[in-house]
Amino acid sequence: MSNQANLAALQAVARALGPLRERVVFVGGSTAGLYSTAPQAAESRPTNDVDCIIEVVPRMAYYELEEELRGLGFRHDQTSSVICRWRVAGQVVDVMPIGEDNILGFSNPWYPEGFAHAHPYVLPDESTVFILPAVYFVATKLAALRSRGMDDIRLSNDLEDIVYVVDNRTEFAAEVTAAAATVRTYITTQFHQLLQHPELREAIDCQLPYGSGQERKYIVENRFRAVVAAGQ
Repeated sequence: MSNQANLAALQAVARALGPLRERVVFVGGSTAGLYSTAPQAAESRPTNDVDCIIEVVPRMAYYELEEELRGLGFRHDQTSSVICRWRVAGQVVDVMPIGEDNILGFSNPWYPEGFAHAHPYVLPDESTVFILPAVYFVATKLAALRSRGMDDIRLSNDLEDIVYVVDNRTEFAAEVTAAAATVRTYITTQFHQLLQHPELREAIDCQLPYGSGQERKYIVENRFRAVVAAGQ
């Protein structure tokens, strides 16, 4: 189940985007709860912002996008050093352009492929947004986990989101099996490496909801193993 504050933020940003909503794909931790299919799933972690990606080619189109966002009431967050950060309707929004130019100088390697495979999702207020398929969501989180370092994975929000999907999306291993070879190989390789990490079990235990029970971390760890097996 999605965190209720996250849902409210997603719905507020979706409304504020107006006609741009058809061009953006929502990504990041605020969408983690949307991937839950397990009955009585716990809430996903609360997030401080809403992330979305939009294809922008050529570079000049990015300046046009900024003008369009301003026209919709978005304002650059002057208090933040994040150059793609905006504020609208009381929400913090990171609007990240993707494309061949890599306009802002940073990106997640799985955003372009995930963007190409995005699918619609109907929010509780009946607004329709686009999100990444579950396998691409997890791939983006694995890439972010690697880029931010693995010094203490017990504190990683990226790993927490991965654990949430593995724990609450019963069909995830089957989706990995059916996925394109590129993303299937990436996920299984990264999961295999995570399973070698000496702190993975403790990290899973830290990131599961309070009261999950001692056996839950072993169940989730076995699901990691099942994903690796599914991709082989």
